Amino acid sequence: MKVSIAFFVCLLPFVCAAQLHDNTWMIGYQGGTSEFGITEFTFTEGNLAVKKSNHTLTAFQDLNACFSDSSGQLFAMFHGYWVMDRNGAKMKGGDSIRFKLDPNPFVFGYSSDGDIPQGGMFLPWPGHPDSLLLFYVSQGNAGTVSFVELASLHLQYALIRLSGNGGLGEVTVRRHVVLEDTIQYGRLSACKHANGRDWWLMINERNTNRWYRYLLDPAGIHLLGQQEIGLPVTDGFSMSAYSPDGQHYATFNAIDNINDYLDVYDFDRCEGFFFNHRQIHFSGEVGGVAFSPNSRYLYLSYITKLFQYDLESPDFESSQVLVDTFDGFVSTSYAIFYQPQLAPDGKIYICCLGSTKVMHVIHSPDEAGVGCQFQQHGIPLPVHNGQSLTSSPYYRLGPLDGSACDTLGLDNLPVSWWRSEQDTLDPMQVYFHDLSYYEPTEWQWSFGDPASGVNNSSLERHPQHIFSAPGTYEVCLMVGNVNARDTLCRMLTLGSSMAENPDLDTRIQVAPNPFDSRLSVAVSSPLAQSGVIRLFDQTGRLVMQERLSFGITELNTGHLPPGMYFYSISVREEPVKAGKVVKVRGE
Repeated sequence: MKVSIAFFVCLLPFVCAAQLHDNTWMIGYQGGTSEFGITEFTFTEGNLAVKKSNHTLTAFQDLNACFSDSSGQLFAMFHGYWVMDRNGAKMKGGDSIRFKLDPNPFVFGYSSDGDIPQGGMFLPWPGHPDSLLLFYVSQGNAGTVSFVELASLHLQYALIRLSGNGGLGEVTVRRHVVLEDTIQYGRLSACKHANGRDWWLMINERNTNRWYRYLLDPAGIHLLGQQEIGLPVTDGFSMSAYSPDGQHYATFNAIDNINDYLDVYDFDRCEGFFFNHRQIHFSGEVGGVAFSPNSRYLYLSYITKLFQYDLESPDFESSQVLVDTFDGFVSTSYAIFYQPQLAPDGKIYICCLGSTKVMHVIHSPDEAGVGCQFQQHGIPLPVHNGQSLTSSPYYRLGPLDGSACDTLGLDNLPVSWWRSEQDTLDPMQVYFHDLSYYEPTEWQWSFGDPASGVNNSSLERHPQHIFSAPGTYEVCLMVGNVNARDTLCRMLTLGSSMAENPDLDTRIQVAPNPFDSRLSVAVSSPLAQSGVIRLFDQTGRLVMQERLSFGITELNTGHLPPGMYFYSISVREEPVKAGKVVKVRGE
């Protein structure tokens, strides 16, 4: 084992910027037709926006790291081969950053640099607002030529100057080896130190119970020793995550069809130590883990099952709840569950294993059991995605106020942030969701709707409001704690009909197109009343009619002959959405 500790000179003071570094996600791959390309997820106004990107990137696979600047605009990407700028071009100095033992990325016959789940991670360098660090691992064989065991043999970093190359970024240091040892295969994650500035990186020595404890601070990256705790972590193919409050860590390792392991720890983010190790054995396939925004629930997506665990339960393993099982949906391939990721909108998105044009979503992950509102294939994608999902650490964690490590004079100054969702079929009813960070303890909403009387304000964290009439309203959320208050206001325009609310169009998706034996309608917002979809042939004859509700409604279209069809979606006989679809095969 070799360890390199790098020290740098801190020339700039610490600056606390907006923590929107996970605002933009990029997924997908090129395939030569309009069915392939890159999909862009953004959360700029709190809500998810999905579109096909103009980037001509080659592909994102299991390794997918993206970083946005302090305003939430995409800045850098990494897919395992080189660093890219916001335009998708190779960042200056960002090529050939890998330390490779073998020149051929397919030397082991079936795996490449882009196949390492969570194999790269961007972290702002504390105290250096013009510097960004990309931590990444190498790929190697810990077994023999005849029996390959994929492992990471190095932890390394690249240093990026944000202002370099005219603001497109420049890699000034690359292939700097921090740790040389046989370590965990990817699964890179990090947690904010209790001082609210620095970062902890815990790296497992492969197939042992030993963890390297690294601290990133303004002076650089430091090894603070190793910790031995609990049972060995059997290295496999999957992912890890810290809870948003920094108190828990979970890692899932898929070994084979018989031996898979979920390892869960509590974490002391002041001293950088794990404790209270729990290990659960599974028999199945690959999966992934994600925590709820309130850090109470841990979700394990496990191929055909979604499990929820309660971290407040005295018996963690017994708290397991089966939220749902895979419904058999096919989008080119089976849309089975793979990697999950907590998003800035407070939802958890789950990509599929294999190439599909859908994604799953947990709408309310802070709720217990089926109350979490898991929606299978609820996010249609404009192009195919090859089992890729942007993985990011949780950037919006502040200091642990009053702790022994609260030594820098930083306070949790709450930042107001929220999103809204109109009822898909009742545009006057709006659901509001608080996304504020840095530990607010009080919430005060003003809906700008004096005609609603006493209902014009709310002290609830996640209220709903029925607006009195169409128009434009200034909606404000004030959040506060003992340290400060912050207010965010946005203008919300509501029309008298669904047609006057074009943003709702993205909340109802009809897919796939073209279709064969099944046509699905995905409604991703709550409904006040059920809607209706009607399907007409080219002569205008009604051939199908089905009631709609929240989630996915599937139409069995196997009996319809090939050809073009027109659909109309309405509620209370008011048109909501219309379009055309093509049937390509008949029974």
